Amino acid sequence: MLVSELRELLKKYKEEDLRLLVSEMYKAMPKKLREDKDIDALLQDVHTYMRIGKVESRQDKQVNVDDLKQKIDLFIDYAYKQYYFAPNSFVHKKERPKWRFIVKAYIKDLQDVSIDSEEGSVATDLFQKLYEMLSYACSYYIFNTENPFRSVGIEQTVLLDMVITRKLGSGINNESVKSAIELVINSELDRETLHSFLIQVLVMNLKSPDSKVIAIEQCKLLKKELQKPKPAPSKKSWSSDFSDYKRIDKINNLVETVFRLHIELCEYDEAIKYFNGNNIERSAEVLLYVLLSLLLEYELKELWLREYDEAVKKGVKPREALQKTYEYILENDKLPEYFLH
Repeated sequence: MLVSELRELLKKYKEEDLRLLVSEMYKAMPKKLREDKDIDALLQDVHTYMRIGKVESRQDKQVNVDDLKQKIDLFIDYAYKQYYFAPNSFVHKKERPKWRFIVKAYIKDLQDVSIDSEEGSVATDLFQKLYEMLSYACSYYIFNTENPFRSVGIEQTVLLDMVITRKLGSGINNESVKSAIELVINSELDRETLHSFLIQVLVMNLKSPDSKVIAIEQCKLLKKELQKPKPAPSKKSWSSDFSDYKRIDKINNLVETVFRLHIELCEYDEAIKYFNGNNIERSAEVLLYVLLSLLLEYELKELWLREYDEAVKKGVKPREALQKTYEYILENDKLPEYFLH
């Protein structure tokens, strides 16, 4: 029975019945349980008992961040070295599957450290390291799982939100915003997450117009760094192709972030102009599809139709799903919930 159900049940009893009920429950309790829980003190003064219990609970939750840092740093070092995945002499075979419970416990302990405390920044840094480790584990085997966030019992977006909330909670400035953006664009993804989801978490945490403007500036600076020419490799390889793909992906994620921030500032034309001028897509039709997807998400019907018509005038042939969606909008004067197929 849930506590809420118990409370409802007790409402039907009269005072005499409640006395009888408490007496019978007291007698039914083993003596050791009564002593361990100090039930006598509870019965003598329930309010004092509850007040003392809350204080003790808070004291129990106090975390020694220095000790925790040593443990987490060692755990992360072992994880990246695959000691929780491959045979080794540092982590026993029986202990390797327990990594998920260890991470859960670390996250819980770090949540109990206030951002405003002296150790708050250290806890935030450890939080970020755990997130980055789980993100890395989405693409590289360091644990025996292909979905590390699910194994720990937390969604990637939820943990990212915890980290960004802490990072920006101690002050919004160029440095903290840049760090949050880098965390988003450098993230590896689990099977249930898109970079758009992570970008939305970031944008959601930038609550003031000033913070959004700072983020737009930082995104543009990071994009400029990624576009700097790099020495060409002596010979073309799969790794160089993959590196170039990752670089383009990061640039496009920065462009999407700027688009979303302009939209949040109600700067719709600026958002579209920046997106069309900076997103790297070899196909004009793919670029149109991505843009219209975003405009559909923000329910900007008139802009959706305008961008569709302008693309067609330029010779772009939209895919069938976009054509059907266009026809639906003209017939019904509203956007559908998703592209029609």
